[in-house]
Amino acid sequence: MRKIELVPEDAMEEMRGYLNTYLIELSEFDDNINFDDNGVPIYRWFDFYWNDKGRYPFYFYIDEKIAGMSFVREVTEEKYEIAEFYMFPEFRGNGNAMWFAGEIANKFDGEIEFSTKHKNIRAIKFWTKFANTFDSVKASSDKEWQNWTIRKREVSNFVCGLQPKYFDMVKAGKKVLEGRLNDEKRRQMKIGDYIIFENVENREDRLRVKIVDKYLFDNFDQMTLFIDKEQLGFDKNDSDEKVIDVYRNIYSKEDEEKYGVLILKIEIA
Repeated sequence: MRKIELVPEDAMEEMRGYLNTYLIELSEFDDNINFDDNGVPIYRWFDFYWNDKGRYPFYFYIDEKIAGMSFVREVTEEKYEIAEFYMFPEFRGNGNAMWFAGEIANKFDGEIEFSTKHKNIRAIKFWTKFANTFDSVKASSDKEWQNWTIRKREVSNFVCGLQPKYFDMVKAGKKVLEGRLNDEKRRQMKIGDYIIFENVENREDRLRVKIVDKYLFDNFDQMTLFIDKEQLGFDKNDSDEKVIDVYRNIYSKEDEEKYGVLILKIEIA
């Protein structure tokens, strides 16, 4: 289970340790990070996050374990900045960072700003992907920094049918990937949106899931090279050919070539 909570004052020193680890890693990309004579990073705004109004220190939790941290500050009324954001290495992947960034955005109304150094290619890719989950995005850059300003959009809900077998697997948490053609309807689906799955044999049997990540492929053959078939709802011993045949019995080869393939990573909402 994932959650986000404000860090209490009695955990300040614990969080300072995590911040130092983050700053040491970040110093590879940011020459402006300074260190004291003992090699400890200097972060002069740290205490302000507990002493000043409009500053918010957050912990990210996964299964009750601290998985990351963030500092958010209020710039002006209804404008906020994600000043620092760090996922611990062992918790990277599985859409965790995207989920936590989205939860930060959900906590604040108005505009949210964030930026990263051009040299930090991994961060550029992540924040670009995150920014593109919003309808209103302003991006700018200078010699050193890439900057984004986003405004929250209305979350959309989509309704899709599922065969009983796959419906039950989603409900049990065994199927966490959903494959479809990337047609006009699915192109509207964004990270953070919700899908209402209906059991096609009983349309009143419904299940709501959240889209936490999405992947695009040219065709189903390419999909099988990168996607875990068990997470799609297949047996680990099923061949790639069997997986492909299941989809091609649903979609025509012409539509597959026309639209390409969309894989949605989902979790029960």
